[in-house]
Amino acid sequence: MAEFVSTIAESVMAGLASFAYQEVCLAWGVEEELKRLRNTFSHIKLLIVDAEERQRKEPLLTQWLGRLKDACYDIDDVLDEFAFQEMQMKMLVPGGSIKGKVCIFFSRWNPIMFNFIMGHKIKEIRERLDDMGDEKSRFHLVERVGDWQVVHIKRETHSFVQPYDVIGREDDKKQVIIHLLNLNLKEASGGAPEHVSVISIIGLGGIGKTTLAKLVYNDHRVVRNFNMRMWVCVSDHFDHKRLVHDILTSATNQNCGDHESLDQMQKKLQDALRDKQFLLVLDDVWDKAHVGVTSSKWFDMKALLNVGAEGSKVIVTTRSESVASVMSSARVHQLKGLPFKVCKSLLIRRAFGQKGEEQRYQHLMEIAESIADKCGGVPLAVTTLGSLLHSKREKQVWSKVRDSDIWTLDQGNEDILPALKLSYDALPPYLKPCFAICSLFPKDYVFQSTDLVSLWMAQGFLQSSNPTRSKGDQELEEIGLDYIRQLGSRFLFEIEEDSIDFIVFKMHNLVHDLAISVSKLECSSINFRPNPDTCKRVRHVSMSKDDLPPKKGERVPEFFLQLQKVWTILFPIPGHEGFSNKSVLKSCILKFKYLRVLDLRGSTFEELPGSVGNLSGLRYLNLSKNPSMQKLPGSICRLLNLQTLLLTNCEKLKKLPRDIGNLINLRTLVLTTNQTVMPEGIERLASLRFLQVDSCSHLVSFGEMMQCLTNLRVLVISNCQSLESLPGDLENLTALKALAISDCVNLDLMRSGEGIRDLRSVSVSHLEALPPWLKESTDTLQSLSIKNCEGLKELPEWLQTFKLLEHLVIEYCPQLSSLPEGMHLLGALKELKIDGCSKLSERCKGKEGADWLKIVHVSKVTVDGEIVASNVD
Repeated sequence: MAEFVSTIAESVMAGLASFAYQEVCLAWGVEEELKRLRNTFSHIKLLIVDAEERQRKEPLLTQWLGRLKDACYDIDDVLDEFAFQEMQMKMLVPGGSIKGKVCIFFSRWNPIMFNFIMGHKIKEIRERLDDMGDEKSRFHLVERVGDWQVVHIKRETHSFVQPYDVIGREDDKKQVIIHLLNLNLKEASGGAPEHVSVISIIGLGGIGKTTLAKLVYNDHRVVRNFNMRMWVCVSDHFDHKRLVHDILTSATNQNCGDHESLDQMQKKLQDALRDKQFLLVLDDVWDKAHVGVTSSKWFDMKALLNVGAEGSKVIVTTRSESVASVMSSARVHQLKGLPFKVCKSLLIRRAFGQKGEEQRYQHLMEIAESIADKCGGVPLAVTTLGSLLHSKREKQVWSKVRDSDIWTLDQGNEDILPALKLSYDALPPYLKPCFAICSLFPKDYVFQSTDLVSLWMAQGFLQSSNPTRSKGDQELEEIGLDYIRQLGSRFLFEIEEDSIDFIVFKMHNLVHDLAISVSKLECSSINFRPNPDTCKRVRHVSMSKDDLPPKKGERVPEFFLQLQKVWTILFPIPGHEGFSNKSVLKSCILKFKYLRVLDLRGSTFEELPGSVGNLSGLRYLNLSKNPSMQKLPGSICRLLNLQTLLLTNCEKLKKLPRDIGNLINLRTLVLTTNQTVMPEGIERLASLRFLQVDSCSHLVSFGEMMQCLTNLRVLVISNCQSLESLPGDLENLTALKALAISDCVNLDLMRSGEGIRDLRSVSVSHLEALPPWLKESTDTLQSLSIKNCEGLKELPEWLQTFKLLEHLVIEYCPQLSSLPEGMHLLGALKELKIDGCSKLSERCKGKEGADWLKIVHVSKVTVDGEIVASNVD
């Protein structure tokens, strides 16, 4: 299937319509040709909505969309070349001198030759688009200016369940029923007189939300407690009239005629519900990004339902945390995966059918354990694989299922991959490529937002923000963090840490399989290698050490030779360090001139080839964890598009190139240096947003380098043992929002740091008291981490003045014995984490703790890894 074509087309259209595009047309004399290209593409773009909806039933349309996607990428590359040429002209000829122009005329950037070459490229792309436009009549495609986000998901559910078919959900069922029968109605609305309260069951697709709702719905205690029970599958979209019709039908057991007006149905529904204590299950509710429930839609629906008697309840099942929020849920029950033993038992039951038959096939039990583990606690995955093995007793068949990724196995419409695919289909277009490219990384990989957001930015994924809201002054890095949280709220990412400006997350193995499935024509990885016929479509590649020749001079792998227009290369893939074959690297640089991402982390190059400076489109370069790197080629300073440069743990790197300040678009710089002062040139990086200085054992001073870094938003200083003070010109960092300082044992934060103000996030370590300058962020601070402060005995009373503080982390502060008395005044505090603080932990471990009343208002309290309080079950 041709995935996320609409997203790429939208991005290209934005590029063709931009002010920069208009400048390019005038500057390079290609106004007429680019205008024709834009007009042709505008026409083709209107056909995409129709083609994407129909491709599921018409495979030839998938091929048509694939060709269109290739053309979109080529247009993007052309626009990129023009933009780079324009930047280079401005850099090389700052005053527009005759001498400078003559030099460029005789250089490889000769404008006449450049225009000639680019003119041919534009014409060739336009002719391809013309051919695709001619096929409109063949496919009977119609032009549609539609909602790019709508993907109709047809699904039906029912309330019937056989309890003996369900195992492992007894505790979940018990918890939901307790809340269903005993929940204080006023919890939902802060005391407002509402008769109906909501309980949301949330979790990953296939985790068993609908099954749990069925178990609760049919329990004899629930049946006895409610006068009326109704079950409605919301599924495709939250349409008010259709829902009123379906709820009324379920309530009265009579099918309403289609001729009845909304007003008539609403009156009938209220008559049916009035003064009755009812239970309504709204199964499979989607959020507003999928034309789903919004605050206004739910407000209208709840107003209808509020005629019921006190104690009426609504159970909602959803894949999205935002639905639970929109519907003002009084209780949210997050459904987790099944334990391994339960998964194994369920698998054996599905595979063998009759109880006890498995005893005859003990040779399959070890394989069964591996298959059960593969399912990661997701019941639908267990039943999918169990059904594949039903009545199969050959060891090789079981081994094949064990050794295959789920996405490679044949599945029916009700199996796990189609169920997960619903979550992907319902994503807004701007999130789809961001999710798909994660397939390049290995399973169980721990993602960090600083790295992944930079990779997304390099691909241009963050340029098209959510069309339902204005990007305004929001930084690209903030948009990227928002994308991660959106994917986390849909359970496609498992967020493990979220501290305002930094997120750590993983992907469930089954979700990783989904990413491979939807990206397999775009991405090639250790998990998937395309066949030769589709290699020309691959744009993103990750390689393992085993994929590459280990010795200098050996042939470039045949697979690499088949690739054509690659944007991303990760090699070796993270976790497979040691790549050092310079001939392969040179071949990549020569062959893939449109490369945007080059990740060489963990390699052993002493020096990069100078030809890396020819990669004019390169935006992301990762050379971290390279113990042999001694210097960077001066040509790297020609990479005017470079946004991210990662040089951490390059201990032998003596200095940066003299002209490093030419990198006018550099936004992220992470480096290790053995110099005593910061390298020259960094102060000229005016676009810098993120600066991390790590493991600089000789660094004593920053010097006067902050005066021009007026866009710097995040400053991280870690493991710099000799550093004595922060930069003296911190008052110039007017955009600084996050400061993290760790393992700098000689750094005196009590006497340095003046001028820092209006921070959102702060992380500090090795302190005996919180620095006084922190009070300058009273009205802005949202996250505070205090770690490894062995001498810290108390927190200041002025901590209570941080009215916006949402996250507080206190780790390994053994002498800290209590929390300030004013902790209850931190009304915005959502999460408190205490770890490795023996005295403090005892005072916060539940209702018996001496400090419990100070933190009882906090939504989530974790002490030594154990959640002791949470509003989510």
